[in-house]
Amino acid sequence: MERGSSRWIRPTVTLAAIGVVVGVVAAFSGTPADIHGGQVNQATVLRGRQLVIEHDCGECHGGVDPASDGWLTGYTGKAPPEIQDFHVGPFHTYARNLTPDDVTGLGRFSERQIFNALRYGLRPGDTPDLDITSSTPGQGNFPEHPTYLAPPMPWPSWRHMSDADLWAIAAYLKHGVKPVRHRVPDSEGPPDFWASAYTADAIGTYPAAAFPTANETMPPKGAVDMQKVLRGRQVVVEHACSECHGGMDNPAAEGWLAGITGPDQEFLVGPCAADSTATPCFHARSRNLTPDAATGVGRYSERQIFNALRYGLSPRETPDVEITSSTPGQGSFPAHPTYLSVVMPWRAWRHLSDADLWAVAAYLKYGVKPANNHVADSDAPPDSWASENTVEKIGTYPAPKFPTAHEVGG
Repeated sequence: MERGSSRWIRPTVTLAAIGVVVGVVAAFSGTPADIHGGQVNQATVLRGRQLVIEHDCGECHGGVDPASDGWLTGYTGKAPPEIQDFHVGPFHTYARNLTPDDVTGLGRFSERQIFNALRYGLRPGDTPDLDITSSTPGQGNFPEHPTYLAPPMPWPSWRHMSDADLWAIAAYLKHGVKPVRHRVPDSEGPPDFWASAYTADAIGTYPAAAFPTANETMPPKGAVDMQKVLRGRQVVVEHACSECHGGMDNPAAEGWLAGITGPDQEFLVGPCAADSTATPCFHARSRNLTPDAATGVGRYSERQIFNALRYGLSPRETPDVEITSSTPGQGSFPAHPTYLSVVMPWRAWRHLSDADLWAVAAYLKYGVKPANNHVADSDAPPDSWASENTVEKIGTYPAPKFPTAHEVGG
């Protein structure tokens, strides 16, 4: 789910399977060292930066992109509250300061503690710096009474990233970001620290269920590269597509990627997100992403799906053409584009590689079983969200070169 810094968005349901990264990193000085005591590999830091950008960390934790003010500094109280102050039931949770400040950010925590937060959802301030040997409370050295990250940080999806990618994120947060002294209020939570929200039934298993599940299908022989389909599945799982489109991080779950099934799953967009009587009020509805020809993405080409993810263009309103610009009216980019709803985080996902975006398209077309589920069109303003998709509001593509004024390295 995506919340732009210039708009108000509120889901009408609670997404229990998401949690907030907590912590802080020591101020950068001298030559950075990795967890093994050696020098940090700059390529690892840059890979971590790429992952932070494409997974939309800044949307909640601060900053449109690494060049913008407030990059990863956490809740400020200045943005619309639905962006950085999330209501989960009766609790307030706040997007944390992820910069390596040693008092208010991630500085007091090791890369391993950050890794454990992303892989296991364990709050670094309450979990020792150790190699976790299980994912079940009380088994191995997994805490019997774990303190989990608070919703809505999507670690249940991000845990499916490779070890190398999670270590890369930790390296970037520890060694690639400038520390900023900014204290964020502690998030609230229930006595069990969200344990009841993070059962296998709620968030699926780790590792993810083997392909194909009952909701997936083997592509016809010779139709597509199988490795491409499997990579697309990996990207879909770790980017939390199912938390809005159905299945909650579990390809084996009922409704996998089939879209919403009722109004209680809609998102409110506009002033009504804070005040139900305020206007304008738009209802956004997560679409059916299965390849059903009538109600899903089966009627669209892989290129149309690619163009939706890279440029935010509605496939229904955009022909199957190679887009040669990202500016309306230039090249083959439509002069009056119909953009995807603002709850769809294509602004972050456009930073995925071409290969990954084509892989997602291949998985949706060939790796998922069609499900007939009609989802009503989302509401939109007359400009189809064009005013929300300016460079000032969503940042540049490609992302600014490293290091920006808010980063360290080079």
